[in-house]
Amino acid sequence: MTNTTFLPLWLAGSDSAAHYQPQALDEGDRQRLNKHPALAQRADWQVSRFLKQQAAAPVLSLSHSRGAALLAAGSGLGAVGVDIEYLKPRDFAALAQWCCSPQERQWLAQGGWQAEPYYRLWCLKEALIKAAGLAFPADLPQVGLRWRADGSVYLYAAEQEWQGVSARCGDWVLAAVWQSATPFTPQWHCAGEFPQPDGLVFFPATAEGFNRFSDRHSG
Repeated sequence: MTNTTFLPLWLAGSDSAAHYQPQALDEGDRQRLNKHPALAQRADWQVSRFLKQQAAAPVLSLSHSRGAALLAAGSGLGAVGVDIEYLKPRDFAALAQWCCSPQERQWLAQGGWQAEPYYRLWCLKEALIKAAGLAFPADLPQVGLRWRADGSVYLYAAEQEWQGVSARCGDWVLAAVWQSATPFTPQWHCAGEFPQPDGLVFFPATAEGFNRFSDRHSG
């Protein structure tokens, strides 16, 4: 029987900034704040540090965007990376030229360069960069989605396959990736009014699962 481990993932939006406690910062964050005192007034800083205080566990990876933050925390879980991004219109075809592989660009083009597929792919890429300890942005084209001969898709970075999950939370998309012999199940902790994750897609994915992922687009 296969064992399953929970991966705690913490989410919060700008409404949680009011619960940030500067007196509870860890030593590393206090030193960073001493060097960059303006951070204390930023919603991203307040929300992400609120999540660190809520998790009360070793931080594995942290990301923030447009006043929202995503944090993975826990012990003994191996390499983990997360990323969260706010959906907004951009020139996705131009951006993909420097951050995507030819196969990924073809897939995005077939979908009409929609915002949600692009940001889902970007989040997976940035999470993989963090988890694998690679260079940002230089290594972005070398990580992300890869296709097998049967059309199924997998996550690839540092010459290895990875596991992961992609999701949408209201106007944000997010990804978490991990390298572990044991399957992980995300354990979501959403603070305040931040929307619950939906549209979850897990990797390794079947071709059917990837079809559902690739058909997603922003409204």
